[in-house]
Amino acid sequence: MNYVQINRSHYLGKGGERECYVHPNDNTKVIKIMYLKGKHNFQNELEEEYYKFLDKKNVDFSHITKCFSWIETNKGKGLVFERIENYDKTRIETLSYYSKYTILDENVGKELLAELKDYVFKNSILFVDVSLSNIFCQKISKNKYRLIIFDGLGGRRKGIKFWFYLKSETFTKYKIKKQWKKFLSNYSYERSLKQIREEGQN
Repeated sequence: MNYVQINRSHYLGKGGERECYVHPNDNTKVIKIMYLKGKHNFQNELEEEYYKFLDKKNVDFSHITKCFSWIETNKGKGLVFERIENYDKTRIETLSYYSKYTILDENVGKELLAELKDYVFKNSILFVDVSLSNIFCQKISKNKYRLIIFDGLGGRRKGIKFWFYLKSETFTKYKIKKQWKKFLSNYSYERSLKQIREEGQN
């Protein structure tokens, strides 16, 4: 297993369990490292297993980040993923950010959601942690965007449910439909908060 030294200059952000760093030897990749020392859900291990499952199915990775391999660092063992960037190298933001500040035209937003839904259902992608903060809104040209899920895939923890996700197509499809409804609810809620804030300022 390769080894790299990382420092605060490589830091990008953190989620509930992991910190994310730019790979010091390859800025097209990121390293996700567990920072919680107590009880956690072993998200790296879970995602590695889920990505291996997707690789065997030869799924399309156009709307999820690619997962590569483990790497040792001075902050512990990390999992290497594809780094998502805008075409013009401007700061990439999440769908939550775009929704909060109403950056996207409503019709454009609907088209992006429809495209993501088609992808998720066609490829049977388990997007379980359906927070808008787990999706990048990537600029792929001046006025064109693509939604890419970079976190929250596979499951929340290993266990019997995760095993069923990998073994039962029926159970997987049920879960995908259930989580997509939750995702749309989250999206509508964030947009409604924006409208409430705007009305309060008038």
